[in-house]
Amino acid sequence: MSDKQEPSSKGTAANITDQERDWAQQALAEYEKKNYKSCLEHLQRIEDSRPNDPKVLLNKAIVEFYENGLCTADKFQKSFIDVCKQVELNLERLDSLEDVENCIYYYNYAVFLYHLKHYTKALAMINKVYSFIESLEESLAHKVCLLIVQLHIDTNKPAEALKLITYIESQFVSTDNATNILTGSADQGGPIHTETEKTEKKANLDAATDAFRVSLIQYRVRCLMELNLFDECSQQLNTIKDKQDSTTMFLIGKLEYLRGNHKEALEILKGIPVKDDFLETGESSSVLINNNVACLYHYAKKPTLSFTSIYKAIVQHQKNIFDVTKPNQAEGSLSGQPLHIISASIKTELMFNLGISLLHARKPEEAFDCLIEAVQTYHMNPRLWLRLAECCIMTHKKSNDRDFDFKKPYIEGVVGSGKHRKIILKSQLFPDTKYSCEAVSASIPMPSLEFGSLCVRNAVLLLQNETIDCSPSHTPINTLDKDYLFGCIQSAGAYIALCLGDPVVALKYSQELLKSDKINKVHKFLGHLYAAEALILSDKPNEAIDMLKESNAFDDIEPEIHEQLKIEQWKPDKQKSAKAVLYYNLAVALTLRGDLDKAGELLKQIWLSKIEHVSVPVHVVILALYIHLRLGQKEIAITLIKQNCPQAKR
Repeated sequence: MSDKQEPSSKGTAANITDQERDWAQQALAEYEKKNYKSCLEHLQRIEDSRPNDPKVLLNKAIVEFYENGLCTADKFQKSFIDVCKQVELNLERLDSLEDVENCIYYYNYAVFLYHLKHYTKALAMINKVYSFIESLEESLAHKVCLLIVQLHIDTNKPAEALKLITYIESQFVSTDNATNILTGSADQGGPIHTETEKTEKKANLDAATDAFRVSLIQYRVRCLMELNLFDECSQQLNTIKDKQDSTTMFLIGKLEYLRGNHKEALEILKGIPVKDDFLETGESSSVLINNNVACLYHYAKKPTLSFTSIYKAIVQHQKNIFDVTKPNQAEGSLSGQPLHIISASIKTELMFNLGISLLHARKPEEAFDCLIEAVQTYHMNPRLWLRLAECCIMTHKKSNDRDFDFKKPYIEGVVGSGKHRKIILKSQLFPDTKYSCEAVSASIPMPSLEFGSLCVRNAVLLLQNETIDCSPSHTPINTLDKDYLFGCIQSAGAYIALCLGDPVVALKYSQELLKSDKINKVHKFLGHLYAAEALILSDKPNEAIDMLKESNAFDDIEPEIHEQLKIEQWKPDKQKSAKAVLYYNLAVALTLRGDLDKAGELLKQIWLSKIEHVSVPVHVVILALYIHLRLGQKEIAITLIKQNCPQAKR
């Protein structure tokens, strides 16, 4: 375990002989030197002398665990529970902890659960130990404090963690009372020490207290970052800048990243020394640096470089895991990999980042494979389900560019010659080659529209929760973010439903979107378009016309469009282009109602805007042909074909 409990000579305090105390001191010395085999020999002598001492059995189990490279977690867990039964402790019943002497058992098991990522259960256990904090010895008290703060952060409780840090600092770092507790200089009995011994002890305690203080400040900065209190982060980091350890430098770099100072963050990352101590700490600086650089490239809109950097991090991380994993010779699902490596595995987080990079690099199928692996761990994140739905949408249709490209041919073919020459127009301008009409189960994880509809439903349900889980990003979702996320999810759901030919569901998503007054104008514009199309598919053209007339496309949505373009290039890319799309949809609805003259007038307005270099949908030409033919304007229809269909001139 990373938070080690040193072998103790205390055991049952009564009747400890000088020989047993000597063996215990020798065992402790060998343990600190990592000579675990020799340490076990000394512990065995103590066990032979004191066969029923639970503290000896606990220390022996821990040292054996280290002797096996922390790779026999199942065996250690069984031994640990057996020791607890001997002292009549039930780890499942926290109220059974009444004696401070038994805190060490609960602390060690909380560390064990922490490394298995059972954070909620570990937090409940360490909270019980924390209630005895003032009675614990100094080294154990420090470890309990750091673990309880870490668990509050892991369970997304940064505000509560901050309160804990403030109390811990007041009790163990910054007061005279803390000095007395740590040095034992209060009214406490004990052996008499020489001045030299006191000086050495005080120096060691000062160093330990200073390291503890720095750790608390680093934890405070992490909490403040999650609460977006960046100015306070700077103040705290200024107090430990002189330390210049890798953790502090990573925090400084992250602060610059969160503030949008990406160049400064990149310079800080380049200055962090690369250490390969994965076996000891479970962390690899090269993996962390590559991951962070990938995030910076992502926000610099360089998805290919981002993908390359995060892929390097994944390869290095997998190599690190492989190098420290031993063949599973012992029984149990936890055996084979060091315990602290189990908790240190960040493959899921890396796959999440890789999936986002691939999605922005317009590789939806590859992105889907990465994100579907991440969702197995972070299934409570609505934003992640939305990203999966976007992968399904992009697989179905890469972009809207083709809908505005007038170079695409409209003619399927030409038959006959002379006055018998016939032009065959395409029944569909853009046939959906990636969508099959065959029944596909929505429960099968694949980048299909059916699975995308399931992803949207999951995202909608999760967004209704009072607290939104955004792991692994840990960035809190404020009200504005939630409103924007709501608009994205509802519009994606409406689009998928329309593509699947389900106007009832599409109308439901669109109406939910339009009910909100807090969504931006672009999402509301899409809501009107999707609702109108759903009404048309439901054979309700009059209601569709009313819906389109109510649209806010006539309002100033240019700022919102520009904000969208910063994230992703898409069309319509201007307000006039958005109006052209709206007019086209309105013309379709009028045509279905039989108002051909009004529809024709709208198409003329759209065509005039095309002359002004505004992007308009290519479907306008086909609709214009249909209207002119229905009105008996044959010559105009022929002219329109010759102007827009080069094949007709042959």
